[in-house]
Amino acid sequence: MKRSIVAFVLANIRTGKEYDVIAEVKKLEAVKEAYITYGAWDAVIKVEVSSLGELDKVVTLIRSIEGVEYTTTLVGV
Repeated sequence: MKRSIVAFVLANIRTGKEYDVIAEVKKLEAVKEAYITYGAWDAVIKVEVSSLGELDKVVTLIRSIEGVEYTTTLVGV
């Protein structure tokens, strides 16, 4: 049985674009949850994929969304 890879993408978003970014992120099939947060990060995005290669593609898509300034990805084990 192949396990899913669960990752949390922490995103820093340009001020005023938070809701736009979250709306776009939620359109991605691999994104299971996405929240605007307060603190060092502006959003936490839960991603579930079947491989690290797929995770790379999803993170690249998230980073390409207008308003996303930078991300950090935490992979669950």
